[in-house]
Amino acid sequence: MRVLLTGASGFLGRRVAELLLAGGHDVMSLGRSAPDPSEPGLGQFITADLTDAGQIRHAAREAGDVDSIIHLAALVPKNAGQDEAGTAFTANVMGTIHLFAAFGRTGQANVFASTAEVYGLPQLPDPLGEDTEPRPLSWYGASKVAAETYCRTLEGREQMRMAILRLTVLYGTGDTIQRAIPNFVRSAVHDEPIRIYGGEELRDYMHVDDAAGAVVAAWQHRLSGTFNVGSGKGIAVRDAATAVLRMAGGRSAIEQHPRQKPAADIVLDVTRFREATGFSPARVFPDGLEEQIARAAAADARL
Repeated sequence: MRVLLTGASGFLGRRVAELLLAGGHDVMSLGRSAPDPSEPGLGQFITADLTDAGQIRHAAREAGDVDSIIHLAALVPKNAGQDEAGTAFTANVMGTIHLFAAFGRTGQANVFASTAEVYGLPQLPDPLGEDTEPRPLSWYGASKVAAETYCRTLEGREQMRMAILRLTVLYGTGDTIQRAIPNFVRSAVHDEPIRIYGGEELRDYMHVDDAAGAVVAAWQHRLSGTFNVGSGKGIAVRDAATAVLRMAGGRSAIEQHPRQKPAADIVLDVTRFREATGFSPARVFPDGLEEQIARAAAADARL
């Protein structure tokens, strides 16, 4: 199969690229800038900016038809200060429109990576099902809701299959976003206090390698519809910090701070995806955290 993959050089994308290539598929990776030549396993690379419709149309003419599109590329703010409406919607909505307008074809089985951030901070006692009303609190989450709507409409109009995957919080080596687990690891490696705000709220953590396997499983099963993808297990933020501290050698301390936003558990009900694909994660948090800590420690030692 000839697969177009966006976001191939990213945290999740490079793992997906490796799985596709290992399966014998012809992978074309598309991105704004060519990857480092020393970084193998991305297949043929096409340089084009998703926010530039002309560049994407030119890339499609040069590349020719593809059997499927796996769209992982997104502008994810590294911190709250970078979460801006204009940039989020330009990259994540218009970029998606440009991509499928140029490369989309009738009969394709495609995958669009969304996020559990579309749910916001729901005050519900049970794991979140796909029918939970999206109420994003970030412009990033809002842009993903809008892109989901486009993908569902596109599926009906163009007779292609669209699997919309609402991915939970990922962890593993190579994560550059300023979110809980990388922040905890960074603090522990630097022998600095691990700061938590509240801490009793539950989060659903999934290893990035498992997430890559889930993306490929969705594509292989030619899924159509919206699916939660996560571990389905809730871990208290305080317990996650404690696990990082223990595995890093316990030299730091956990520093408790007052909560800055309402408490809410964000744990996904993954029944629909499991029943559709038979997929279940190979790791349960904190499995795989050792490598992330070791990699961070090695990087710190080189500074």
